[in-house]
Amino acid sequence: MITPFANALASLLALGCAMFLWRQGSSILRNGALLALGLVIFSLYVFWGIFPDGKEIPLELEHYPFKMLALCLCFSTTALKENRRRFLVLAQCLWLWVELFGGITLYYRGLDMAWTRIIAISGMALLSTLLRNISKEMEFCLMVFWFAVWVFF
Repeated sequence: MITPFANALASLLALGCAMFLWRQGSSILRNGALLALGLVIFSLYVFWGIFPDGKEIPLELEHYPFKMLALCLCFSTTALKENRRRFLVLAQCLWLWVELFGGITLYYRGLDMAWTRIIAISGMALLSTLLRNISKEMEFCLMVFWFAVWVFF
């Protein structure tokens, strides 16, 4: 099982990678390359950061880099100027998709699903569709909520 400290470090790594996405004047090729590089960094974090002794990675962490990528996309939507709500909901739906189908594959292998995390993400994605304007305070609240869901659920 992964510790809350390792989860917190993973969310800070995702936040650090999110800072470089969707810059003014950046091309889709640059953003795609940054997302691919972020996925490689997240995979290396799981491989060397969480289990540095070279043991086999447990089943519950096989989709962890994809969860980190979805969290990175959620964090990066706060930097968007246009269509922020649309991409915010899409990023949360991607995170929900990774959690749900990753949980289903783990359930068939004998592990439990993280139902509280799935319910929290789906509730936030549903409530995010109701947001009209996203202020700086609301961005901070969303980021704190994502961090709490990531670390504590």
